[in-house]
Parts: sequence; structure tokens; C-alpha cells
Amino acid sequence: MKSLIYILLFSIVLVAACGEDRSGEQPFAPTVQTGTAAQTGDSVLLTGAVLTSPNSPLRECGFEYGNDTLRGKVVADTANTFSAYTDSLGKGTYYAVAYARNGVGTGHGDTIYFVVR
Repeated sequence: MKSLIYILLFSIVLVAACGEDRSGEQPFAPTVQTGTAAQTGDSVLLTGAVLTSPNSPLRECGFEYGNDTLRGKVVADTANTFSAYTDSLGKGTYYAVAYARNGVGTGHGDTIYFVVR
């Protein structure tokens, strides 16, 4: 009788600890969308969004930007929608790509182009 009680107690603890069974789901790198670029002074405010990050929490969000001679990277707050300012930029045409990283990999959005005047 005592072993039956231990087995029952162990089963209850095991079921309570497991929660929802997600073992059949695959984790993937985040799906990211590059938003807009808005010039403010000599910097640009870039926006982006994480559309999905299945079964793995976000570790980093940000933007890669530049032109033919400049390569830059700025890290943003880790959130489903994020934004960040670039460093000071000279006049010219630049590109920007939003990215997000989770425990599985890094996802990138589409490349956008903007002009600093």
C-alpha cells in the first residue's frame, strides 16, 4: 500500500512539473521584418519587428547598416517591436537590415535603403 501511495504521488508531481507537451514542435530562428528609417539630425531611427520566435526566447535584436565604405551595427532592446538610432551619418545613400537572434539562430529582415541629406 505504501508503494502505491509513492507511485501515485510521483505521478502527480511528474504531471504537474511537465506542463504543456511541446516536444513535437521544432524551434526555429526568428522571423524578422525591417520597418522604416527616419532621419533625425545626423542620425537615423530604424524600426523592426520580430514576427515569430518559436520555442526559443529572443537573445538580441538590432540592425546592420552601412554603405559602400561604412559598416555599422546597433543593438536594440529585445522585444517584438524594436528601434534604435544609428551613429552619426554623413550625406549619402545607406542600407539597413533588421536582425534578431534566439537560441537556434539569427533571422534577418528585408534590406531597406534610405538617404541622409
